[in-house]
Amino acid sequence: MMKHWLLGAALAAAWQGFAAAPELTFAADPLESYYPVQGRIAGAGKSHLNLLQREFGLAALSLYNPTQATMYCRITASGFDGLKVTLREAAHIRARLGQLPADVLPELSKDGVVAVPAGENRQIFLEFDTRNGKAGTYRGTVKAVNLKDRSAVSREISLDVIAQSLPERHPLQVMTWDCSLRQSSGKERENLLAELQEHYVNNFHVLETTPWKADTRGNLTEGPDFSKLDPMLKFLKGKGMLLLRCASPNSKNAPDIRTAAGAKAYGNFVRALAAHMREMGFDYDDYALYPMDENTGDVFYAHAKAAKAADPKVWIYADPTKSRGEIERITADGNYTDYIQFHYRFLDRRDVIEMARPHLKISSAYWCPVIQKRLRPAWYRNMGHVAWRLNLNGIGYWTSLWMPGNDRWGVPWDDLRGKTASAVTVYPARRGENVPSRRWKAFRAGLEDWLVFDLVRRKGNDALLKKIDEALDPKKGSAEKLKRFRAESVEFLRKGN
Repeated sequence: MMKHWLLGAALAAAWQGFAAAPELTFAADPLESYYPVQGRIAGAGKSHLNLLQREFGLAALSLYNPTQATMYCRITASGFDGLKVTLREAAHIRARLGQLPADVLPELSKDGVVAVPAGENRQIFLEFDTRNGKAGTYRGTVKAVNLKDRSAVSREISLDVIAQSLPERHPLQVMTWDCSLRQSSGKERENLLAELQEHYVNNFHVLETTPWKADTRGNLTEGPDFSKLDPMLKFLKGKGMLLLRCASPNSKNAPDIRTAAGAKAYGNFVRALAAHMREMGFDYDDYALYPMDENTGDVFYAHAKAAKAADPKVWIYADPTKSRGEIERITADGNYTDYIQFHYRFLDRRDVIEMARPHLKISSAYWCPVIQKRLRPAWYRNMGHVAWRLNLNGIGYWTSLWMPGNDRWGVPWDDLRGKTASAVTVYPARRGENVPSRRWKAFRAGLEDWLVFDLVRRKGNDALLKKIDEALDPKKGSAEKLKRFRAESVEFLRKGN
């Protein structure tokens, strides 16, 4: 009898080890990527979001297992009719210097089940797409059910979607140097383009070549051959500005660009390219020539000068990294460049940006994070804020996605492989799919911040604009001020002022 009682007690104790409801708490900042896996995480029991139409709302919950055995929980979200709700699990990943940011955001499987080991937590990341939703208040719940004993916990989340819409296309020129479109096809390529467009990317790095040859007098003898370029032109037509790398130096098949014959040959090529772009339905402001990357030295200068001599209407793109003198030569001295992406090092050189600005159609800035997967997502969100603070009309960074097969830039899923860490913010997955990161969502959040501030500007609220500028000031601003004044901006827009 005693043995049976002891056995029953042991079984009861074992049952209590895994038969209990999970715990759910809302994170204060859904874009924070560093949090412990072990132990409870303090947070709120409910959440409220104020959103504009066409804005993506974000929320995150800690799903904690208080038992002594692995818990399998089914996660559901309900009560958000009219909105698209995507449930993701934030996954920690190894960064180059040993950090473990919870950066990867794969969707939950169709059954919505998440496994949580004893005493650990997993973060559930929610994304609310308001693009097809109506203005109004949405009150819903997120529910976690322990599949072992059906014990459950629910948390309330409400959304106020105001009758003010963000634009479909961002006014900024947004670029991420994505190379994946060139290395993909079919549904995979369509998925990648949709991912880029959903995060406001509207400038595309087109690497396809257009081979041509010229004789020693500068006359074209072959080409240009547009057969490789045309499929990409058709695919991207109407999607944004194209930056054409086919404008790169042609050192083997033409005279040196710095000679009269070389300039003539390149000019003939540029005229042929411009004529072809017109035939394909592209205006001059739909594309720019991208002769060299991070180089505005003598060879770039010769290319830009020859192109402008051949067709003054064609746009020239540059992303300089060096001296003021090089930038001055291609802008103030000669108006040979139309679109400049200033390297982030120039952000502290306002004199250089302001010197060049009057001579440019697009003044932008870019970053090359390279091994910065370890950086908090706020670093990526700040890019949109920099564009606002410096009154730029473009922004970008390298890179959103580099397809597998190039170990020089590392393997996206493992920064400890490859020669250097992967810089991507969209991870390649199976079957032509892709997995976003928290950094990628933060980049879009910064661009949405810009749009909200722009609506305030258009409404003429100078007092609120001063607060926004203060919040973004590197010396006077703070994350708390930015959060407060952004909320104030949405409330101002909600009132319809």
